Amino acid sequence: MLQKCANPGCSVPFRSLREGKLFLAETFTNDVDSNFDGNRRKTRKREHFWLCGACSAHFTLHFDSTLGMLTVPLGERAVIRSPGARSAMARGA
Repeated sequence: MLQKCANPGCSVPFRSLREGKLFLAETFTNDVDSNFDGNRRKTRKREHFWLCGACSAHFTLHFDSTLGMLTVPLGERAVIRSPGARSAMARGA
């Protein structure tokens, strides 16, 4: 369940879909089959993220399989250089 804005620098609680933007991130993970026959199967995972109205006017979200969900300023492309690189997520709104 959504609790607050996905921007880590924002503490606006989620109250309504009428304000802000809702994002759906879909990832695939390799899970070991319950019978474990040596094969792995891909499991789809869906997760919702929400940016409040103020943050969605300045940011969008980008999912990186290594770093997770990143807050990226509008108009900029999310460039991931290395897992240790600072992301746009560190910047507040």
